[in-house]
Amino acid sequence: MKIKYDGYYDIVGELVEKALQKIEINLPENAVITYVPMYKKREKQRGFNQAKLIAEKIGKNINRPVIDLLEKVRDNPSQVGLGLQERQENVRGVFSIAKMTEVEHSSILLVDDVYTTGATMKECTKVLKRAEMKNVWGFTLARKLNL
Repeated sequence: MKIKYDGYYDIVGELVEKALQKIEINLPENAVITYVPMYKKREKQRGFNQAKLIAEKIGKNINRPVIDLLEKVRDNPSQVGLGLQERQENVRGVFSIAKMTEVEHSSILLVDDVYTTGATMKECTKVLKRAEMKNVWGFTLARKLNL
């Protein structure tokens, strides 16, 4: 959360390296990396997209290209404090394919910062599958547990 809300994005590289020491990412040769986009105005206000930073660090570490494949077409309210059903409704229809010309890869690693209920990942995966992506894997640096 410090990365997302307090601008501590310079620790992303270290966190990604630690994560990649624990897990091995085995993707097909033609697989590329994309990330959950932010609404452009919100990203401009924040100054960065934490999911994109994570994706770029992973790409550099595993020598895979990162493609701006998705776009956020509507500025939906924050997911913070919402339950599963509310989160699913909140993200429905907010993502689309940004660049059809680059949708030639059938295997995608989709990156986000935090996995809470999976609503965002599932919605982005639906959009990618509609664009005929055959394989979509997810990667997040954190998993929020509801204790």
